[in-house]
Amino acid sequence: MRWWASLITIGRDGLRIQRAFAAPSAIVRAVLGVLLATVLGLLLDEPLAGAMASVGAFICGIGTLLSPLRHPVVNAVGMAAAFSAMAVLGALVHGTTWLFLLLLAVAAFAVGLWRTVGIAPGIRGCLAVIGLMITADLARDVHGRLVMAGWIAVGTGLVVVVQLLPPYGPRFASQRRALTAVYQSLAEASVAAGSGTVSASAPFTAARRALDLLPQFSRPAAAAMFGLLGEAERIRRALHTVRATASAAAAAVDQKALVGAAQVLGNISRTVATGREHRTPEEVWAVLESAAQASPVRGPRDLAARLRVAEQLAGRSTEGRVGDVLEPHTEVPGLYAGTPSVARTARRIRAQLHLQSPIFRHAVRLAVGVVLAEVIGRLIGGWGGLGISAHGFWVALTTMLVLFPGYRHTMARGWGRAAGAVLGGLFAWMLSLPHWSPAGLAVASVVLAAASFSTLRTGQLMLNLWLTTWIVFLIHHVGGLPGPTAWARAADTVVGAALAMLIFLVWPTWSTRRLPGLLAEWLRVQDRLLPELLTGYADVGAADLAAVDALRARSRQVREHMETAVEQSHGEPAEHRGPWSNTQLEQIRTQVSTVAGCATLLGEHLPRTPQETVPELTELAEPLHEHLTALARAAAGDETVAPGALRSVYDSFTARSGLLAETSDGTGSAATGRAVALSTATVDAVEALTATIASRHRPCRHAAA
Repeated sequence: MRWWASLITIGRDGLRIQRAFAAPSAIVRAVLGVLLATVLGLLLDEPLAGAMASVGAFICGIGTLLSPLRHPVVNAVGMAAAFSAMAVLGALVHGTTWLFLLLLAVAAFAVGLWRTVGIAPGIRGCLAVIGLMITADLARDVHGRLVMAGWIAVGTGLVVVVQLLPPYGPRFASQRRALTAVYQSLAEASVAAGSGTVSASAPFTAARRALDLLPQFSRPAAAAMFGLLGEAERIRRALHTVRATASAAAAAVDQKALVGAAQVLGNISRTVATGREHRTPEEVWAVLESAAQASPVRGPRDLAARLRVAEQLAGRSTEGRVGDVLEPHTEVPGLYAGTPSVARTARRIRAQLHLQSPIFRHAVRLAVGVVLAEVIGRLIGGWGGLGISAHGFWVALTTMLVLFPGYRHTMARGWGRAAGAVLGGLFAWMLSLPHWSPAGLAVASVVLAAASFSTLRTGQLMLNLWLTTWIVFLIHHVGGLPGPTAWARAADTVVGAALAMLIFLVWPTWSTRRLPGLLAEWLRVQDRLLPELLTGYADVGAADLAAVDALRARSRQVREHMETAVEQSHGEPAEHRGPWSNTQLEQIRTQVSTVAGCATLLGEHLPRTPQETVPELTELAEPLHEHLTALARAAAGDETVAPGALRSVYDSFTARSGLLAETSDGTGSAATGRAVALSTATVDAVEALTATIASRHRPCRHAAA
């Protein structure tokens, strides 16, 4: 894709309006916080108090709506503390420009690194830095700065109070939402055509992240939640097994069983979501049991048994003191044991402190960009009397919120935010024409805040339209500024968005250049996971389940990053393509999914009895390890690997061990035949991926760029 076509395509993405909304109850609480702040200003007859308290309540309210994995009260308290502290800090450094710019750079860099934790925490960090800019830029004297910071803190406190009001909803609401998505995805996958959708990993990763956020003292009471995730892992593998081993003769029976499984999974998701038990009719269980008894393989039997356990756990999750009777689920032992969140977060951030890290590059871009935007905003002045002179708040704010770690997001947000600001400026100017009474101004500001909250997830165009309208309408009326000032705010936004896009293009992070490194990282995980699984066939319990669980989780995370990079790479200019074409990248994505499916099946059929052991497979662990190690280096561009080498080793192994002969003449056990079939499929999948990696059309000298 050429530069101009890329910008146009991504520009359309930025202008697209999505149908995505926060929970209505969360929106109502956020609006109530702004309403209370506005009413407080009216009662005190202090326009500044009402405006600044509304700003504090508004920013803090947005923080509670952004992907609330933690409890809303925790999010509100964190946002209130961070935003208020930054507002006070801005008040203290107002008169010293160099100190303010230094603190702004440090804060922006820290927020960029905080993006490691996730998109929503990163945006919350940006919102907190806005408090620093508000009081440092807009206040006129020491008294005014401290008064503004104080009223902002009052507004954030009102949001915290609002979160404490009933109704409270079920306990572990964030974890319930994540697990609901897991079981909904399983229900959809069970009746979908083909088996590719069974391997969807994003909901599982989100659920792990949500459960991992629980403090240690809460985990015993959430044992059923951890158990539901563990059973979901097993159900996912059982569904994959049923798909992979379904015979033509039993296709109709298997399809009925899968439809029944979808109904059970749907009921489990509803039970988890609502906290009220939804039981599956017995006739559905009869269909599942009938299919299990008629099947010559254990996949349908395992599926029915695990669905039973999952339904029981879903029922137990509705009880108040479930932790008194449930033990940690054996499928996710490492997740339940956990690591203290502070240590885990610090470790993740330290891992990003190098120039090749896209998060580190993002942090540097953000620090430089925000300071540069602040300086440019101050140099622009007041747009010929329309704006507020000697402050760059709006330009710096826009640059900070537009800059993202990736090209596609940054460009799309730049287009959408600029267009929304122009439309919002027009609307704010129209609203400034009539005369507003204090009560009318209060009502209008609350309505505009509600519109901003409601459109928060619909895209940058709609969000910034209402956001610009609200902030311009509120601040300009309080400050007594003329109506045309709205155009200065829109112009500042356009400048800030353009600056953010320019800064990214000066020092970019291209997804296509990251793909070789991500693929190599995923292969290094498989280099540990697949040999561990093969070694597990030596004896019952030979596999380290905790290690397998951790490796699976890491494999999913890297695979999701890689798939996201593949999707983002399609909108990037052709001059910055990596070593593979778009078609080859899609082949790699499919082949990676196939290898992951083979690992799933190998793990699902680990021996449970001595009769199911196949110790010969352990001989494959070392050759597979060597091949995957070399393949990881080849993916990163360090060497080449010829296709067929692993296949040759495998053919020699099967001939020497006699496993293939046993499978062919029927003298071997069913477990041996299944193990040979799974190992063969794994070798075939790895060889297919090897061939595609080897077909790179030019050397990759920028795998980590």
